[in-house]
Formats: sequence, C-alpha cells, structure tokens
Amino acid sequence: MSDLSRRQFGRGALGAIGLRVVAAAVPAGAGSLLLAGPASAAAADVVAIDFTGLVKPTDTITNSVATVLRNSNQFAVTTWWNTTKNFDAQTGAYLDFGGNGENNIRPGAAQAFGLATALSLGVYSATQTGVTQAAAESMTTKLIRSLAYRHKANLAGGWGDAGQSAHWAAFAGTAGWLLWAKLSTTDREYVRKMVEYEANRFNTWQPDYYRRVDGTYIWPGDTQSETIAWNNSLIALAASMMPNHPNKATWMKQVVALSLKANSRPSDVGTGPDAWKTVNGFKLGSMTGTNINQDCTVVNHNLVHPDYMESFAINLSGALTLALSKQDTPYAVRRSYDRMYAALVDLNLPAGTMPYSDPNMAGKTFRAPGGKIYAGTSTNPTDNSDIYYPMGNDWGNSRRMHFATMDVFADSFKEDAYASVKGATWAVPHLTKVQKMQERSTDRRTYIGAGEDYYPGREEWVSHHAAWAYLARVVAASGRYRITQAVY
Repeated sequence: MSDLSRRQFGRGALGAIGLRVVAAAVPAGAGSLLLAGPASAAAADVVAIDFTGLVKPTDTITNSVATVLRNSNQFAVTTWWNTTKNFDAQTGAYLDFGGNGENNIRPGAAQAFGLATALSLGVYSATQTGVTQAAAESMTTKLIRSLAYRHKANLAGGWGDAGQSAHWAAFAGTAGWLLWAKLSTTDREYVRKMVEYEANRFNTWQPDYYRRVDGTYIWPGDTQSETIAWNNSLIALAASMMPNHPNKATWMKQVVALSLKANSRPSDVGTGPDAWKTVNGFKLGSMTGTNINQDCTVVNHNLVHPDYMESFAINLSGALTLALSKQDTPYAVRRSYDRMYAALVDLNLPAGTMPYSDPNMAGKTFRAPGGKIYAGTSTNPTDNSDIYYPMGNDWGNSRRMHFATMDVFADSFKEDAYASVKGATWAVPHLTKVQKMQERSTDRRTYIGAGEDYYPGREEWVSHHAAWAYLARVVAASGRYRITQAVY
C-alpha cells in the first residue's frame, strides 16, 4: 500500500511458450482429510495442486480463522457482488473492472483468492451465505478468468507491468490455481500467461533499498520492503505452479535474493556481524543497502509504522504456494520472521523518544503512552487487542486481521521462538476482534464505516488475509512446510 506510482519496473523477456494441457486434481469438500487424485505432471507447464493428504485442522485457532474467512465469503457473494461492485448486472463472458488501476483490479483479485481458498478447502458454507457452492464457484471463476483475460499478457492495453501488479496477479493466480479444475482450457492459459508475464518482469530485477550500507537514506520515510515482498510472492507462485518452466531456476534464485533484500538489516551488510553469512547460496554482505531497522521496525509513509512490519508475512506467503506444490521453502524466505515477530510482542518504544536517524523522523518522537506494539490493553472489558502505533496510523486504528495473520504464521510455522508471548496466545484476541466486528452486520462485512479503515479495498483485504492464515494452518498441519538450506 505504499505509493508506487513513481516506481517503474522493466519487462523481462517473455518466452514464446504455447498452450499446455494439464491434468487437475479435484479438491474434496468438508472433512478432516482433503482427498483427491494426484495431478499428472507429464510435460505440463502448470502442475495442478495435489490435494491428496491435505489435512483440514479443527483446532480453535483454525476454526476462528475459518469463521473470519466464511464471514468474508458471505459479504463477498451477497452485498459485494450484487451491490458494491454490481457484477450481477454484467452479462458478458468477462467482467469489466472499469480500469487498470489498483482500485479496479486489486479488490477483485483479493476477493477471488479468499473465495477460492474457502471453496477449494471445504470452508465455504452455502447454509450461512444463502448462496450455493455452485453459484459461489461461478462468481469466483468469473472473477479469476476476467482478471486473467484483462491482463496485458492476454489483452492489449490490459492491466499489469505496474508497481503493484505482481501483488494482484499473485492473488488472482493463486485463486486460479486453487480452482484449476473449474477453469476452461482457454482460461487456464490466460492465468498461466498472467503469472508467467509478471514473474519474468523480475528475472534480472535489482530492487531499491531504504538506506545505503553507509547509513544514508535513498528513500527516507519509505521502506522498499513491502514492494520487494509482494513481487517476491508472485515469483514464488510462478515457481510453484510451473516447476518445469525453463525459468524455474532463475525464479528461485530471485526468491532467495529478494527475500533477503526485503528483510535486510544493518547487521547484514558492510562490516555488520552477519555480513559474512551465506543463505541459500546468497552472501548477505553482497547487498548494498537495507530495508528494515536493526530492531525490526519498519518506516513507511514517514512513520515508524507497525502495519508495514507485515512485509515479513507478505514475503513468507510465498511459502504457502511452495508448500502446496510440495516444494521446500528456502531458508531465506523465513529468515528474520521470528525476530520481527518478537519485536511486535516485546520491543519497547518509550514515549518522547526517537531512536532512528531517518531525516523524515527529524523533530518527531513516539506518542504517549509508549510501550509495546502488542499493547495487550483494552478499549472495553472484552477486548484486549489494542495496538500501539507509536506515531499514529494513517489507515485507521481498527485493523487487526494482518496482525492475526502474523500471529497465525508465527504459530503455524513455529516462528515465535524469541517472543515472550507466543503467536497462539495473541491470535485469540486479534481474531476475536475481527469476528466481533463482522458480527455487527447481517451481511458479515468487517467494517461499518471508512473511518475504521481508510483503505478502499478494506473488506477484500480482510478476505485475502484470512485466506493466507487458513492456508498456513492447512500446509503446516499437512507437513508440507519444509525449510531447506539448498543453494539455488
């Protein structure tokens, strides 16, 4: 959600790769074990997800995540589809999103991902929503094929090749992959080409840094961590969907390099104590800058901004698709997540202080009352989910689903070793807060006014976070999250 309009990305060389025929595995519905026949790899460029052996956990945290996701589904297939977007009034084969910008493309992509996750993994409830599974699948596949069709890889003048477009393509592409069996051969190829195109943009990409090795600031007030992370998650998706692609090795090298660059700290570079280390074949000291403060806080929008500490989770979301494809996750993808999570839980930010030298922080200090980001305080007797924003929050103070997702990642992937209070404990108040917000409205929307969250795509944002969190529970419980130190 950074302002990326000033950043330009070059196009990678796109190979002339023709249509592939893919054998898709069909996911089962509800049940503790999701059973389906394995996909045939053959010579297919896209290998469909093998749902065989994917476990559907039934623990309290997973059930809470499922409730949030199911509630988001309800809003999506009713008010959002029929009124907010008025898609039910469009009768063409492909939806018209009204333009190629973020507010045109990202909401539908995020919502498609949330719906596809629920539909493919047995979370969706026709009883709750009042919309049949078949009708919900029809809406979701229409979103997916329309997003893919209108990408510039498939349609002249379409969206894509822009600052955030890899992020949107990651949502739409993952949604398409989850519902691969429900797409036509033509629409599968549209999805494949969209993902391939966006991934190839970054084959030789060298991202910016927030700060140089010598401590001078290239982008004062504006980390590049989030930008790198969402591009990286798309590259990981491409490598997951297309394990036999001729650019697979290139993509995985970039997944390693960009993961480390997104989460780079001063101790990783120059004469820092970790600069000598090599991670998955990449030497940390080769980086020419950093994007994260040494204490794992992140600066964005000219604020020390806890919302953007989520860049670690965005990067780790690449592990979800690698796990779905039964591939190991490079250590680089998860490096530093445990320390970032500990910073959310335990780092003390005293009011009236400012420990950072970013020139855009000059003359500013942390607001009262100071303390830890995970404040553990309450605004009412049944809510201890309060977040301390040391310099305020320009998105609104009612956001919790991204923190809940970080908690779920920390617990699912055992990334909370350094935190004094573990992810499973924090997930409860954060998920409960979201559920209680959803229960205020009969259509189960999360927000009842823009003042609670100023981002226009706030409902879709909740949906995609719930999908990330649910996938984390599934792949972890199924033993598919495996870390490797392999060199790429």
